[in-house]
Amino acid sequence: MADDETAAAVRRFFEDVWNGGKVAEAASFLAPDFVSHNSFRVSILGPEQYGQAVLAYRTAFPDLVTTVEDVLVDADRVAVRGTDRGSHLGTFMGYPPSGRLVTTTWIEIFRLEAGKAVEGWVETDVKQLLDQLAVNPAD
Repeated sequence: MADDETAAAVRRFFEDVWNGGKVAEAASFLAPDFVSHNSFRVSILGPEQYGQAVLAYRTAFPDLVTTVEDVLVDADRVAVRGTDRGSHLGTFMGYPPSGRLVTTTWIEIFRLEAGKAVEGWVETDVKQLLDQLAVNPAD
């Protein structure tokens, strides 16, 4: 797959799965044995578990909009920088709904084999996100 095709597939993945909530589409980009290494320390193996994690996130932030800011392709690696915005209307990581508009930025690097992601590393400032949900944010 050419770099521009890979970048388009990544953008389509985030648009369909994250923004559209079409979690069954995760399998179009993620390999069956996909492994997520993430800042949330949540075990996510395969497209089905990935989809379940997306649904849980979208339950907490039902008006979630994920904006893909950058997609950089280098051989078998794809780096994606994005921003999530949504209203905290459901429980998230033990935090009850606050109604607050939350913004968080993230970077995910995928490793591809045969055009599908087999691994992903997500980095986000989890403390900054949770501080936006807390009644009395920690310093």
